[in-house]
Amino acid sequence: MPITISRQPIVMNVTTTPAKLEQNGNGSKVLNLDIQKPQLEMETKQPKVLIDQTEPFAEAGLKNIRAFMEDNISFGAQKFSEGVSRIVNQGNEFIEIQTGNDPIPDQAISNAYEMFEKEFNYGAVPSTRPTITLDEGKVNYSFRRGSVNNQSQSQKVQMSYSPYQINYTISQYNSINFRYEKPRYEFMV
Repeated sequence: MPITISRQPIVMNVTTTPAKLEQNGNGSKVLNLDIQKPQLEMETKQPKVLIDQTEPFAEAGLKNIRAFMEDNISFGAQKFSEGVSRIVNQGNEFIEIQTGNDPIPDQAISNAYEMFEKEFNYGAVPSTRPTITLDEGKVNYSFRRGSVNNQSQSQKVQMSYSPYQINYTISQYNSINFRYEKPRYEFMV
C-alpha cells in the first residue's frame, strides 16, 4: 500500500512522593515547681509556780537574815523600854516613903525571881500558808505561709506537612505519521 501509517505511543514518566507528616516535640510539660515550705516559729515561756514560804518559815523560827535582824531590833527595843519603865517604877517606889511601905524586899524578890520566870510556847507547824502565785507562760508564734509557684512550660509541638505529590514528565509524545509512498510496482489491468 502506498500509504503507511506509523504511530508513536506516549512515554510518560510518573514519580510520586507520598504525603509526609513530621512532628517535633510531644507537647509534654517539664514540671518546674518553686516550692517554699510553710514555717511555724514558736517561742514559749514556760509557766512558773512561785511559792513564797517566808512567813511560814518565820513562824517556825526559820527566818532570813533581814527578818531575823528586824525581829531582834524590835525585841531589843521592847526589852529596853520594859527595863527603863521597870527602873523608873522602882525609883518612884523609893520616892514614895510617905506611904510607909518598904519597897526593898518586894523589889529584891521581883529582881531575883519574878523577872526571870518565862513561859515557852513552841509551835513547829506554821499557822499561815505559803503564798502561791502563778506566772502564766506565753506562746508567741509567727506563721509564714508556704507557696508553690508553677513555672512549668509546655514543649512546643512543631509540625510540618508535605502533601502527596505526583510529578510526571513526558519524554515522548504520542504521534501518528501518515506517509504516502509512490508504488514501486505498476499494475495493469
